Amino acid sequence: MSNNLLYFTFASFLLVSSSSIAVNSVLSEKELKLIRFISYLTYLQTSTNITWNGWEKNYDGPQLGLDAIRYPLAHIGYTAAALAYRTPNYRELAVNILNDTIKRMLTLKVWGYIDQYWQKTSTFPDPVYYENIMYSGHLLQLIALYESISGDLIYDTQGFDFVWTKDGSAETTIHYTTSQLVRAIYRQMDDDSSAGVSCEPGWVYTICQNHPHLGLKLYDVVRDGRTNFSRISSKWKDFLNHHALEDIPLYKKDRYFKMLYQRSTHIWVPFFAATGNDGWALAWMSSWYDQNQTSDFICNGWKVMYKNKYWQPAESGCYLEAGGYIGVRMQMNRWIATSFYPMVEKQCSIDATEKLACAYAWFENNFGTYLDIDHDGYFESFYYETETVYSNWVTTNVLLSLLMGENRVEAKEFLRQIYATKFHEKFQNDEPEIIAVQYPTIRVTYAQYDSTRKILVINFNTEKPSILSTRFDIKYPNTFLTISNITRDGLTDGFSTKQVTNDRIRIEYSYNNLEKQQTKFHILFQ
Repeated sequence: MSNNLLYFTFASFLLVSSSSIAVNSVLSEKELKLIRFISYLTYLQTSTNITWNGWEKNYDGPQLGLDAIRYPLAHIGYTAAALAYRTPNYRELAVNILNDTIKRMLTLKVWGYIDQYWQKTSTFPDPVYYENIMYSGHLLQLIALYESISGDLIYDTQGFDFVWTKDGSAETTIHYTTSQLVRAIYRQMDDDSSAGVSCEPGWVYTICQNHPHLGLKLYDVVRDGRTNFSRISSKWKDFLNHHALEDIPLYKKDRYFKMLYQRSTHIWVPFFAATGNDGWALAWMSSWYDQNQTSDFICNGWKVMYKNKYWQPAESGCYLEAGGYIGVRMQMNRWIATSFYPMVEKQCSIDATEKLACAYAWFENNFGTYLDIDHDGYFESFYYETETVYSNWVTTNVLLSLLMGENRVEAKEFLRQIYATKFHEKFQNDEPEIIAVQYPTIRVTYAQYDSTRKILVINFNTEKPSILSTRFDIKYPNTFLTISNITRDGLTDGFSTKQVTNDRIRIEYSYNNLEKQQTKFHILFQ
């Protein structure tokens, strides 16, 4: 982190029990502080120009390995989408984070490594036309999520540019739209017998393939099925079923997937599989792999992770060693491997296991760190300082798993719902939403509309104790809904209202007591 940030290690004075990691419908203070951290890493520091405060450990690297910016950055966007589903009538913060991650992904800093691999190809410096699914797949997933949640198709209607200006070369601008990106990825899947697309030249990594399939699926969903690019996913699914499972007898009880496939020879590299790679692959597979429920194919993989011999006890908690045989660059590491585990378990088990509890405890008690980003003496953010290049990635993975909720049926279906739903559509005709919240001073901890009772319930609290006045707006489809009553903490006073437009009302209120820094609104429609 930047040296000018004040921080201290939570573990230095408090060891949390595993039972304290509980998620309710209302966002917890821990979740809010984690959300504040990923907001700081993205749109809160972006004004005219993009800056990279908080990314120092990743920024100067070659962007070729797991320390590359693109991986934690993309996962921050995926976590933002999960946030929208946790506060389903308040999407504003999630949209802001998602849009900023896309803009950052489009900067040369993130994709400029392509000259290390593809400088001699005829399509250089196009970063998405040929191979490089380790970038293009994430970009597509992010844009599809942004379209689904915001309803804004600007990346398709107006497009986006890749601008190459490196090492004194002449500036080259390559223009794409979302649909052109989809076709570039689909063409490569269609051309290959496995439907795999290479990450590095000639090499297909299992961990990279889920992200474009999620992007294709959601692209079709947003377009109401008028397109069917996701049909190609069945080809890759069939290949996984028949060829991608670890089959070396000595190793398959602790490894689920083979990991590295050479396209030219159709040969898997032996001994390259790793427990951490299984976690990454399994975390994102269920949401595109099948349509109804998480399959045995995926949850058999979770059982391999759960029973794995590479679980290691720690002084506080436990962690999953990466467990790779060859080298270290793509064999994950204990921090990333363990951070994916909760996401996998919650998609396969409605009962929380002791592995989930001790993995959470390991992160909390060894790496949990509070931050005072704006130097006001109040620690408004929280993250996991691993003292490695993986802190940002670990932090967003753990947050995403918390946003999924406690182990139950809803958590199993949480990610699947995100990639099967055109999220923004409900605001057009059916539901109201909260907008213009003065974040981060004011935080939304709950935003849910009961369509049966026609009641919108909103919980707010402040980032830090303060006396202040604030406001927010309610936007609603006025053809179908009209506001009939508003209460704050059960009372009809303590706030003022103003009709801004026919479909938008502004509500202003104050925090006048430092001891009461949260409030609840009920807005009744008819």
